[in-house]
Amino acid sequence: MTALGEQDLVLGCTPEGERLHQENMKKGGLTKHSTAQQIMQHVGPEIWNSYFKFSFVRNPWDLMVSRYHWCLKTTWEDEKNTIKRIRELEDFEDYLLSPLSNRKSCIEYISDIDGNINLDYIGKFERLSNDFYEVCQRIGLPNIEIGIHNNTEHLHYTKYYNPLTRDLIKDRYARYIQYFDYVF
Repeated sequence: MTALGEQDLVLGCTPEGERLHQENMKKGGLTKHSTAQQIMQHVGPEIWNSYFKFSFVRNPWDLMVSRYHWCLKTTWEDEKNTIKRIRELEDFEDYLLSPLSNRKSCIEYISDIDGNINLDYIGKFERLSNDFYEVCQRIGLPNIEIGIHNNTEHLHYTKYYNPLTRDLIKDRYARYIQYFDYVF
């Protein structure tokens, strides 16, 4: 079953999408980490408004643990040597206290220039299968089972934090945490 057409935009996730991602990076175009605002500007309001737009968010404390462990395990290297520099840090706390961990929050990726979220659906990573089922229902696809890929091995995220680092994430991602009702 094919759900995408010739004119659809695919960035990452599939071998072809990854190839396009690399080409777009070289041309200064959209990438798999483009914001909703960048995509909206690229495709224009008519196309943007005609599509069903969805995203998934994740508990930021859990996300930071996952990002850190992904950097420790990956063989991929970026142009700025960010991953290599993260591997050279002493531990997770050192990572959180470094500027290497200070990245955009999910809310910044899915907001427009005025900070408004204008997607049709936002699911949560914590209930990925159920929320993806909802996406499939809304766009008229049969339920598609999604497997777990690119995961990292680590303890429950709460085991990696102390009061200082827990509050650091709470303050850094306050709007995101409040908007999506996340708790430590």
